[in-house]
Amino acid sequence: MRVANLIGLVILTLGLTYAAVLAQIRDNAPALESVRMIDTLTGWAVTDESGAERLLHTSDGGRHWLDVSPLNPAKGQIVDYHVTALSSLLAWVASSELPTGTPTGTTRIFRTNDGGRRWGSAAIHATSTLSIHFINTRDGWLLSNERAAAGSMEVNIYRSTDGGGTWIKVESTRFNDESSGLPFVGDKAGLTFLNTMRGWVTGAILTDDSIYLYITNDGGRTWGQQNLPLPHQLTPHWNDWTMPPTFFTARDGILPVFYAIRNELHRDIKAVLVCYATHDAGTNWTYTTPVPIGLGKEFSTSFADINHGWVTDGAALYATIDGGRQWTTIRSPSFLVNVKQLDFISPSVGWAVSRTPPSLLKTMDGGVTWTPVAYTVWHQ
Repeated sequence: MRVANLIGLVILTLGLTYAAVLAQIRDNAPALESVRMIDTLTGWAVTDESGAERLLHTSDGGRHWLDVSPLNPAKGQIVDYHVTALSSLLAWVASSELPTGTPTGTTRIFRTNDGGRRWGSAAIHATSTLSIHFINTRDGWLLSNERAAAGSMEVNIYRSTDGGGTWIKVESTRFNDESSGLPFVGDKAGLTFLNTMRGWVTGAILTDDSIYLYITNDGGRTWGQQNLPLPHQLTPHWNDWTMPPTFFTARDGILPVFYAIRNELHRDIKAVLVCYATHDAGTNWTYTTPVPIGLGKEFSTSFADINHGWVTDGAALYATIDGGRQWTTIRSPSFLVNVKQLDFISPSVGWAVSRTPPSLLKTMDGGVTWTPVAYTVWHQ
């Protein structure tokens, strides 16, 4: 599941003067939840402030960030925050809000095409956003959680064909209505589309030995389960968590899947991450060498292209240059122990967001060495 899920010294591009911005630097920069860098200089980030997340933008590689959060016209409490970005200028934010005195929620989708200086918005009746994804300037989808029970979830899927100005509900899954093919059971977590027709819903299910991966070939109206081949290390029983695939071309992509391997008593005994690769637009997926993950540890994965990828669970950092067929262990410095997200933009350059202590790290040599980024946050 990658959130995009970020401000430079050349502040004239944001229509601000240096003196005006400098006067608004915060003494204590907030912790970051995630970063999505577009290139070595520009990118986006979301702060780690539950119920009050903010969207940030950088133009100098993460040293300085500008708070470009869209204003909430409903003046209600924002209880959710999801971002997808296509470039350093173009991004969408989906925020679920609960206006004062209103028992039902509304999701507002904001769009900017100038790096967050100005925002347009649209609203839909959706309780909580799970995922938002755009494949170009026009076509996007939103997955919303309408009601959740233990191991099950009622969801809606909305689609926009005009860049987020209007949204149409194309699919619903209910306890007594699974006609779309997407089941009520399972915790849905991510939604990704390759083109206007083909997409995936990912997540987890309590049932052992069952892959939770659903594919559509008609823009999200109907769905079917897609099975994956299993590495020989995965003997029954196991439980999985599938994460949204990332595509680098129209045919080449990576699909990370977390497997908890269980004993005959259905208790977890070890865990691995398997990065599946496709070279035919997701029709077939090939498993690669599993990466060991510590049970109960937070982990993250990032691929810069179809060949170069990284996985960490804090205890170790693994890197591949051949799409996951072979992994090299990179000794992890102590400050990578609590990393919750990796974000690589090339085989050499990447960032890591650490939970404790809250920090932003950067590498210029493919993860061999890391340097803390002393960042500040400015306000418009």
